Amino acid sequence: MDESLELRIERLVAGGDGLAHLPDGRAVFVPQVAPGELARVRLVEEKPTFARGRLLEVIEPSAARREAPCPHYGACGGCQLQHLHYAAQLEVKQSFILEALLRLGDIAWDAPIPMRAGAEWGYRGRAQFKLAADGQRLRVGFYAAGTNELCEIESCPLLAPPLDKLPSRLRQPPPALLSKTLDVAVGDDGALSASSPVAELPTQPVTRRIGDFVYAYDARCFFQVNRDLVTALVAEVVPDSRPLGGLAIDLYAGVGLFTLPLSQRFAQVIAVEASPGAVAFARENVKRNCVANVQVVADDCARWLQTRAAAFTERVDWLVADPPRAGLDNAVRKGIVTIRPQNITYVSCHPATLARDLKFLVAQGYRIVSLVGLDLFPQTAHVEVVAQLARSRPAGAEQRSPETFSSSD
Repeated sequence: MDESLELRIERLVAGGDGLAHLPDGRAVFVPQVAPGELARVRLVEEKPTFARGRLLEVIEPSAARREAPCPHYGACGGCQLQHLHYAAQLEVKQSFILEALLRLGDIAWDAPIPMRAGAEWGYRGRAQFKLAADGQRLRVGFYAAGTNELCEIESCPLLAPPLDKLPSRLRQPPPALLSKTLDVAVGDDGALSASSPVAELPTQPVTRRIGDFVYAYDARCFFQVNRDLVTALVAEVVPDSRPLGGLAIDLYAGVGLFTLPLSQRFAQVIAVEASPGAVAFARENVKRNCVANVQVVADDCARWLQTRAAAFTERVDWLVADPPRAGLDNAVRKGIVTIRPQNITYVSCHPATLARDLKFLVAQGYRIVSLVGLDLFPQTAHVEVVAQLARSRPAGAEQRSPETFSSSD
């Protein structure tokens, strides 16, 4: 492991590392490389079937490579792709989606996957800072790459104003340390909401207008981080071209980002959300926007489906699911196919769990109508995917194997 190796990088894989192979055939994963590069690498971890390496030198650089703009890149664990030009990042993320579909979902998708993109810098409207007391000084930053150790930063080019100025504001003077983390969100007109009144930061909710609706939320609530693309995301999930319908269900509804646009297209919308804070804001947002055809249910999605699915079987025109990175758990998947909605929109921030869940839904009689990628997290290895599905056969009918499925079916 003390010796260096020259390795040809074949491609980037989920997580952003480059894939190469050792002379003995084992895969080796190397961060901060680009496809096609010849790199000098030192192995830092060896396992029977794979190894991990550290980049020492790029011998033959790719045309996709650039100097990372952020001085903290490589030490800070927040970004994995800053060393690639932005167009190359989009290509890589499209490959992440296709690879996950094929390898984990047995889905050979042969149609284009459009990638929606916005500004590559200054897009984050939410952040969680890591804090640590150091004598009379407060250290502010994010986790270092591959560790839970704090990497102190002066600024972060991903953060939208005024979030980008907070690290220096938090240090002068150093406030009392109430927590090791600080969540902060920015609303319209630069208004801030913090999870704790550190450095006299406000803790009251902020609001954002997205399309026809105004949403209130605070720093403790989940809300899409990309300020530029959230409108495009809503348009992909609830397109204006969607015909009017009877009943829609919004699972993992949060503060109602998709619930409110659904109310314009459907006679009745049921939004299901487990977080008490998000439920309170969802109900407030329904009232704030004078929406009369939405019911917000405070319940875990799996539990609600287990107890209520039978009442909605064959009645649901459209179901939207926006689960966390872990995807749909088994009870939710079973509940969805018990309801048998005519159409499903699946919003995913993790192609691997998306592929797993799509494989299940395809086997249960759904076909994938379209896939769209949205780069909500430029400079990182994360990518959002919106999958539209339609029911293609009655429940219980014979289903061919997923291996033969393609987008043209």
